[in-house]
Amino acid sequence: MAENTIRDVFLEEAKEILRHLETDLIQLEENPNDDVVHRIFRYVHTIKGSAGISGFEDVYGFAHQLENMLDAVRNKQIPITKPLVDLLLESADWIAEAIYESPDFDRQKLLLEKLESYQISCAEGESKLADERRNTVPSAEIRYFRIHLSFRSNIFENGIDPLAIIEDLVSLGSVENMRVHSEKLPPFMEMDPEKCYLEWTILLKAHCPPKKIEEVFLFVKDDNVISIEDVTDDFAVFEGGKIELKERKIGEILVRRGILTEAELDEVLAIQHKTNKKIGDIIIEKGFADEKSVRQALGDQRKIQTRIQATTVRVETKKLDTLLNLLGEIVISQSSIARIADELEEEHGYRLKNALYGMDRITREFQEQIMAIRMIPIGPTFEQFRRFVRDVAVEVGKEIKLEIRGGETELDKTVIEQINDPLKHMIRNAIDHGIESPLERERCGKNRVGTIVLNAYHQEGNVFIEIIDDGRGIDKEAVRRKAIERGIIKGDEELTDRQLQEIIFLPGFSTATSVGELSGRGVGMDVVRTNIEALRGTVEIYSIPGKGTTFRIKLPLTLAIIEGMIVRVGKNVYIIPLLSIVESLQPKKETLKTVEGKGEVILVRDEYVPLVRLYEHFNIAADCVNPWESLVVVVESGKTKIGIMVDDLVGQQQIVIKSLDHFITKSRALSGAAIMGDGTVALIIDVHGLVGEIVSVGD
Repeated sequence: MAENTIRDVFLEEAKEILRHLETDLIQLEENPNDDVVHRIFRYVHTIKGSAGISGFEDVYGFAHQLENMLDAVRNKQIPITKPLVDLLLESADWIAEAIYESPDFDRQKLLLEKLESYQISCAEGESKLADERRNTVPSAEIRYFRIHLSFRSNIFENGIDPLAIIEDLVSLGSVENMRVHSEKLPPFMEMDPEKCYLEWTILLKAHCPPKKIEEVFLFVKDDNVISIEDVTDDFAVFEGGKIELKERKIGEILVRRGILTEAELDEVLAIQHKTNKKIGDIIIEKGFADEKSVRQALGDQRKIQTRIQATTVRVETKKLDTLLNLLGEIVISQSSIARIADELEEEHGYRLKNALYGMDRITREFQEQIMAIRMIPIGPTFEQFRRFVRDVAVEVGKEIKLEIRGGETELDKTVIEQINDPLKHMIRNAIDHGIESPLERERCGKNRVGTIVLNAYHQEGNVFIEIIDDGRGIDKEAVRRKAIERGIIKGDEELTDRQLQEIIFLPGFSTATSVGELSGRGVGMDVVRTNIEALRGTVEIYSIPGKGTTFRIKLPLTLAIIEGMIVRVGKNVYIIPLLSIVESLQPKKETLKTVEGKGEVILVRDEYVPLVRLYEHFNIAADCVNPWESLVVVVESGKTKIGIMVDDLVGQQQIVIKSLDHFITKSRALSGAAIMGDGTVALIIDVHGLVGEIVSVGD
C-alpha cells in the first residue's frame, strides 16, 4: 500500500474515531462504567497505532502517554472524575488539531505534564491496589487456556502487531506449548511484507480468570478469529509436567466423554475414508450418538468467538447520487414507454402495460433499496452535541444535561448533514435563553440541573425532530412589546400563536436585553427556518411559560425522490409534492371573496383560504382565469393553508428531483425540476416558499 494511501485512510478513519471518542468521554462523565472505559482505551490505542504507521509521530507519542493513563483508569488505579474527563477532552482536542491542522507543541508539552502529574498523584493508590490484587489471587488456582489466533491478512494497516499481542498474552502466565501455522504462507517471491499469513495455537498456563485473557484481545476480537478455550479439566491431571498441545477431533471428544468407544471411532473413520462424508453425519447415521451430542462436541471443538463484526463497504455519497440519477433516467424511460403503450392498439398495448406494471414494481423496489443505503441513524449527529452542551453550559454558568431519544431513527445522509447547523443554533438558544440559572431554577421549585431533550421519530412518512427544554418558556408579553417597538404590530393588537411564531422567525428579532456571544431566543432564527425550508421541511414552536419550549422540525425522509401531483397551467406543467396537498376542488362562484389588503380568498369547509392564481404569480398564460371554471389545489405549510389555482390535474407520479441553479430562477416558490416521460421539463412547486411569498406576517 502506498504511503499516501495509508495516510488518506487514516485521515478518514480518524474523524470517525475522534467523534466516537468525544461522545464516550462525555458519557463517561455522566455514567461511568467499564464498557465505556474499554471503548475509550480502544479508540486511543487504534489512533496510536495508525498514527505511527501513517507518519504522525507526534500524535503517536502523545497517544502512547494518553493510553498509559487510560490503562490505569481501566485497572481502577485512577478514579473517574470531572477533572480527569476535562483533561481527556483537552487531549482529544489536541490530537484532532495535530492531525487535521498543525500541532501546537507548547500545548502538547503542557498536556503531557498534566498527564504525568495526574498519574503521579494517583501512584500511591495504584501501588496499594496492585498489592491488593496480588494478595487476592490464590496461588493454587492454576488454569489452562487453549488460544487460537487467526488474524486478518491486512491487520498491519491498522497499526496492530500480532507479536505484540502475543507478548501481552505471555505476560499473564507461561506458554506450555505454541504452534505456528504456516500453511497459508506463499512462496517467497509472492510474499507481501504488509500481509499477515501466520496463525498461532497457544496453550497458556496462568493464574487469571478467562476475562483477563479476553482483555488482551480487546482491540482485535471484532474483526479477527480469536478462540479462547478453558481446558483446565483436560490437563489438570498433568499438573507439574510438560503439557503437550493436542488438537482434539470430534471423535476424540466423544470418546473422552464416554459417548463413543474406540472401536466405534475406528469404524466411523473407516467409513469416512471410503465415502468422504462428515464424521458427525456418520456417527448420527450409525446411531452411535444423537444429534445433540454431536452438536455439543462440535461446539467444544470450535470454541471461537461468534461476534465477528459484519463487513461493511464505504461508498462515497457522490456514487450513490450517480446511481440515483441513473434510476431517475430509468423512470423517465419507463414513462416514455407507457406513453407509447397508450397509443398502441388494444391487445398489444394491454400486453405492454402488463409488462410495465412488473417493471414498475421492480423499479420501486430498486429505488427503496437505494434509499435504504442512503439512510443513516440520526443518533451520531445527536451524540456530537453532548460536548457542545457541556462546554456552552459551563461557559454561561449553568448546569444542563442532554437527553437523547430516538437515535435509531433513520434519515437521508444529505438531510442529516444539512440539519446540523439549525440544531446547534436552537440548542444554543435553549441553553442561553431557555434554561434558567441553577439558583433561579431552585427558587421556582425546579431541579437545579436543566434538561434539553433531542428527540426523533417517524410519523406519516416524515421525520420529526424535537428540541425540548424545561426552561422558562417564551415570554409572550416580551415578544409583543418588542414587536410593537419595531412596528411589526399595533400597540393595541394581541398576538395569536401563529403571529408569535412568525415574529420570532423574523430576521434579527430578539427579546434579549443585552448582546453577547450567545443570543436571545429568536436571533438568527430566520436562518434556521430558511435552512429547514430548503430541506422541504417546516419548524414550529410550542411554549408554556415556566415549563419550557419545544421546537418541532418536520422533514422529508429523503430529498431525492418525491410523490408528486402533476398539474397543468396553460401549456406549462408543474408538480406539487403530494405530502403538502390537503385536497383539490372546483370552487363555486359564491365562495370567492376579496378582502381589502389581503387579496382573494375562497371558502373551503367553513374556512377562508388565500387564493393563489399560479398564472399571475409566474406571469404565464392560462386556459382558465375564473376560479369557478378551474381547479384549486389546497396545500398546507405548517399551520397555513393556501389554494393554488390550476387548469387541470394530470395525474400522480413518483418524481426524481433535479436541482435548479440560481441563475435560472431565484424564486422561493420553485425547488427543482423533473423530466417527464415525453421529455418535457416540469417545475416543482416549493409549497413552503410559495406560502412565504404570498402570506405576510400580519395576515
